[in-house]
Order: sequence, then C-alpha cells, then structure tokens
Amino acid sequence: MLSSESSDNSSNETPTLKTAPSFLASPIGYVSHHVQSLLINILKQGPMPQHLGFIMDGNRRFARKMNYEQVVEGHFMGYDKLQEVLDICLHLGIKVVTIYAFSIENFKRPKEEVDTLMKLAKAKFTELCEKSQLVNKYDICVKVLGNIALLPADVQKVARKAIDTTKHNSGPLLNICVPYTSRDEIASSIKSVIKSVENGHVQIRDINEEILEEYLYTHGSPPLDILIRTSGEIRLSDFLLWQCHKNCYIHFVNCYWPEFSLWEMLPIILEYQLSYDSLKKKRSKSGLQIASRLT
Repeated sequence: MLSSESSDNSSNETPTLKTAPSFLASPIGYVSHHVQSLLINILKQGPMPQHLGFIMDGNRRFARKMNYEQVVEGHFMGYDKLQEVLDICLHLGIKVVTIYAFSIENFKRPKEEVDTLMKLAKAKFTELCEKSQLVNKYDICVKVLGNIALLPADVQKVARKAIDTTKHNSGPLLNICVPYTSRDEIASSIKSVIKSVENGHVQIRDINEEILEEYLYTHGSPPLDILIRTSGEIRLSDFLLWQCHKNCYIHFVNCYWPEFSLWEMLPIILEYQLSYDSLKKKRSKSGLQIASRLT
C-alpha cells in the first residue's frame, strides 16, 4: 500500500512499453498476458505456499532512477504494483498475503512526507471499502495489523471500515501492517498475556511461546512460508521477526518494488516447491500444519 522503508512514484516520463506503436501494443499485451497465465497454471500444478509476506521497498529510489519530478509519487506506483502482485498471488491460490505498508519508525520521517502517506492510506483504505475490483474478484478479507491508535483519527476510521466491510468475506486474507514493527507486536502480546493473568484466564506457570503466539497480530493466519524483500537491501526492518523464524524462506530480491513481477516471483515459488517435501517433514516434527496442494 505505502512502503515499509522507501516509497517512490511515477513522473511525466512513461515506460517504453507504454509508448509502443498501437499496432504493437495490443500484440505485446496479448502475448504477455497469455505467457503469464501459462506460467501461473504451470506453477499451480505443484504445492503452493499458504502465506507470503512482502517488504515493499525501493519506491522512492525507483522514482529517482526514472528521474520523476516528485519521488513521493512512488507511493502511488507502489500501490499499483501491490494490486498487480496481489492478483498474481491470489490467482496462484495463495491464501494469505501480509504486507509491510508502514513502519512505526516511518513517523520519524519529515512531516510533509508522513502527511502525504497518511492521505494515501486514507484514500486506499476507502478504495478497499467501496470499489476495489480485486476485493470483489477474490472476496478478500482485509485485516489491519499494527498499533492503529497511532494513526490519525480519519485514517483509523477508514481502516476500521475496511475491516468491517470485508470481515464476512470468505476468500483470501490480506494483512496490511500499518503502523507496525515486530517489537511493538511482541510488546503488545506480552501486555495481553499480563492482562489475561490478572483476569485469571492464564496461569503464570502456563506462559510459553505458544501462549504469546496466540496474542500476536497474526494469530489465526497460517505459518509464514515465504518472506520477500525488494530493493536489494538485506535486512528485515523489524517485520514479522517472530513469524519468520519457523521454517520460512527469506528472499532478498535485487529490484525495486515497482519493478517486481511474476518473473521475480517464479524462481521463489519454484524453490519452495522443490523444497516442499523437506519443509513438510520439518513442520510435521514441530507440529505445524502445511497445505498439501492448493490448485
């Protein structure tokens, strides 16, 4: 939606493909669409991950690379790319996608940039509620994970509306982490456990990892199978640190988020499928569930 680390946008310059002659544009689009559909159908013949996480990094750097007039426009490009990637994921049959939309640390950015990001968040949450073709197409259930109280009141309102509007949808789950850090999530879980102890619902002697996990924002989602970070940065930036320690494949992709496509996702999914049997054995030993085959 926005970006956990960096955000960027488009400018007056348009990609070469968009300026192709009309007699080429249609065949190119036709071939590209059918090649993607073919690849997706091939991938769907194998075991598919249930839960993907994305750190959508590199929007602002991509805007600078393309010499766009306003790098903040990259946030809009990032949202467009999110819709494209989400469509691919859900077409593949992936059941849960968790995105790092805005870090709590991002509130430390210049006020003008933060204000712009909050306006964008409000607009996109409203779109999810009212006219998202993607939500309607897949019957997506939207959850907002994070310390929502830190958001401006108007953004909180539309975020909660997005949750309420889609909560009865029976399709895939989209977890939007905003504003979020793993440290804050774990601290929130600990506070909830303390409250449960005070209320007599949990005994101190019973507190363990499983109890803490029940109070994480992601409780109810399947284990995280794959975590992908774009832009070439090799760090997790305080995202899903608890969730990614259990048999999760972590990929650092050397392209900016607006450049990410099925071609970058293809080898990631293939590696998962090739390693599926060993992953299944590991998770069986640890008592975790894994989907057998999603088509």
